[in-house]
Amino acid sequence: MEELFKNTHDALMFAYNYSSQQYALSPMSKLMKGGGSGSGKGLVSLDGAGQSGIILTRLAQMTPLEQACITARYAPRYEECPCCLNKDKMTEQYREAIAELAEWALSVCTGLTIRNMRGAIIRSFFERGVSITAAAKELNVAKATAYDQKARIHKALKELDGRAQRAADAHLAGMCGDLVQEACAGQTCPV
Repeated sequence: MEELFKNTHDALMFAYNYSSQQYALSPMSKLMKGGGSGSGKGLVSLDGAGQSGIILTRLAQMTPLEQACITARYAPRYEECPCCLNKDKMTEQYREAIAELAEWALSVCTGLTIRNMRGAIIRSFFERGVSITAAAKELNVAKATAYDQKARIHKALKELDGRAQRAADAHLAGMCGDLVQEACAGQTCPV
């Protein structure tokens, strides 16, 4: 049996970015695009939705913090704002993951009680372009304090993220090509 995904990263990117607006091209549309035979895995429409659902259901067996880490890493971060049509509105899924991780960060950084500063530090781990200096200035937090807390949170978050990635590998074992099958050693994997 050929695996649907080369690795866990590909499976997670597919699951989090699958859109219900995807649909299979008609034979005429395929011919008009210049190719009659597809090179994909056929994961469109209900097949794609089902595969995405299977992946996300397996991830639901992880701890909430591990799920939040995986969501923050792989889920779409921004969407178009319906009122102004700018792509600057944070998605609900990403916002909830960041909020969960910001609450977790309280245990890592004693003394930093400003949730928005913790959120900015968490976002800077997953996103490029999030300025800790700008967030500290906006929230009236000393720059040195902000960078000290960033170092602590990022160190702990790196460990949590690594644990979450390993858990995702274990939960998606058998669906992806380059996984080490340690989680299923000696037993049958439910695939």
